[in-house]
Amino acid sequence: MQARHYPLQFLFVLVCLLGLLSLTACSQSTEQNARQVANEFWEAILQEDMEKAKALTTWDSTQYLSLLQNKKMSARRFETGELKIENGLAEVATVLYGGDKGELQIPLRTVLSLHDNRWLVDVQKTLGSMVSGAMGAVVDQLNSFMQESLKGLDSSLSENIDKLGKSLEESMNQLQKDLAKPPVNPTPAPPPDSSAQPI
Repeated sequence: MQARHYPLQFLFVLVCLLGLLSLTACSQSTEQNARQVANEFWEAILQEDMEKAKALTTWDSTQYLSLLQNKKMSARRFETGELKIENGLAEVATVLYGGDKGELQIPLRTVLSLHDNRWLVDVQKTLGSMVSGAMGAVVDQLNSFMQESLKGLDSSLSENIDKLGKSLEESMNQLQKDLAKPPVNPTPAPPPDSSAQPI
């Protein structure tokens, strides 16, 4: 039996190909993990499982989870789309469907950051992207609704649409104000009075 001798160049190319394959697999795994965390986070929000949602968020943004419990902003379902990862941050294009019948679309970006090789949702940045996305979506949807209904539109319906638009705008402005300041933590209970006599 005769031993085969491979040229050094062939071995170098083989090692490079194996390295490239492992990097590609690692990159796909990282992308899958970021998307999976985003999906699990929104599922937890829809199911009002705030403990699970809290476990999937960055430590410094968990205080903003209370803003997602607001019934005015409640979504019925969600969809995730394009994923972009850069410098330890991931952004997953997300659409929340709210309203009575889930007809109101609110586009946003679910923003995640990498902590100890684990993707976590940055709720503050995610809500920040919701403000701009929601305002654009509301304007687009009201415009298309008015275009379709313009022929038979009476004044009371027009007033109701205006009120809806103002209400949504006020809600988004309030959310933007809430995001600008950190939520107020409850005041701690005062320490027990040391001069009191034990019972």
